[in-house]
Amino acid sequence: MKTNLNLSNDELKEIAEKQNKSIEEVANDLKHALKDLEYSNNKLGKIIEDFKYVKFPNNIQLHGYGKHNELNSKYLCYDNLEIFNKIPTTELAIVTGFGPTNSPTAGTLSSIFRVLELQKQTGIYTHIIISELSALNSRQKPLNELIRNSYQFISFIKKLGFNEKNGEIRTHNFHDHSRVFSLVSSVLSTEDLLENREVTNDMYKRLQLLGNDFSKMVSRTYTMTDIILPIVRDKKRGVIVPVGLEEHHHPYLARIALNRMKVKSGGVDSLVHQDAEIGALYGKLIGGLFPYVKMSKSIPDSSINVGDSEEELHRKIIDCGKRNEEVILQMMILASNWSPDKLIEAKSAFENLEQNYEDWTKIKYEYLKFFIEIKTLWEESKYEKDIDTYNELFLYKN
Repeated sequence: MKTNLNLSNDELKEIAEKQNKSIEEVANDLKHALKDLEYSNNKLGKIIEDFKYVKFPNNIQLHGYGKHNELNSKYLCYDNLEIFNKIPTTELAIVTGFGPTNSPTAGTLSSIFRVLELQKQTGIYTHIIISELSALNSRQKPLNELIRNSYQFISFIKKLGFNEKNGEIRTHNFHDHSRVFSLVSSVLSTEDLLENREVTNDMYKRLQLLGNDFSKMVSRTYTMTDIILPIVRDKKRGVIVPVGLEEHHHPYLARIALNRMKVKSGGVDSLVHQDAEIGALYGKLIGGLFPYVKMSKSIPDSSINVGDSEEELHRKIIDCGKRNEEVILQMMILASNWSPDKLIEAKSAFENLEQNYEDWTKIKYEYLKFFIEIKTLWEESKYEKDIDTYNELFLYKN
């Protein structure tokens, strides 16, 4: 039996055993995965073309960041960045966020490392939002679990080097966010939200991982509010959003909302700079473990995760199989804080793995050690106290 991915019966059987599924179920998953992959690749390419995003490599810098090729190596494309070099860093903000639905995947780690580097190298005030209330609406997870994970995420990101003197890391249980949410929602329509959805929406919907249509709209408006909040509350003139291209609708819709706020009567227009701008940096993606399109914390079989056991990490990194070797290289480049020289060594070993697999294996063991160290930081960040949902919602102090 062959699929259109040219998998043998033995390969199908191996995947089925790992996922505790029948061969027929795995074959059906692969069919959908191919469809998802083709759609995602076509859609992402069309997004870049339709919205005229500028691809890397490019010689643009962001207040000096990028002169050592950092932007070219870590980002796929960008939107509306040139203007920010004309605005002092004190009048700019970086905004990004993470859903606390599970422990971080390699893809999530890559986003965390990118924003920490942006904060350090540009000196721009940085907001990181751990979006427990947004995730309550967009994913099917218990609120007390999301709150507990939020505490762990916040502690973890601080341990990785977030500079609290030049930024804030918080959740959505935040009065300033609620105030700005009302301003943002007043200028949006259901058509805005229905016409601009995440690229992977259909895949997540098929896997029954999404909330209902209204709650998803609420979740997305939460994210737009995060982006606009520094412009309203802190009077910033520019916000830079590092995000995955599949989520480009967040800064895109935030810009629509901001432009409408600039002309909305009744005092809303006075709350934002008339020349305020929103731009985005779209990070390179780490592919999902075969046969998935991307690593997702909602799909354990797609990802390498800091919550995996050391045995699982060894299996996924060292014994990854031919189809996943390139994914491991992507992880080394994007989900690590390795030096440029170390990354050159890793790329060289990968390019020569067929002639000298031992060197590539050595590099993989070094990455396994690094990943286990990150896993240890995650486990040390675990929130041990009992969660009282009422107290967390109504007595929590930011």
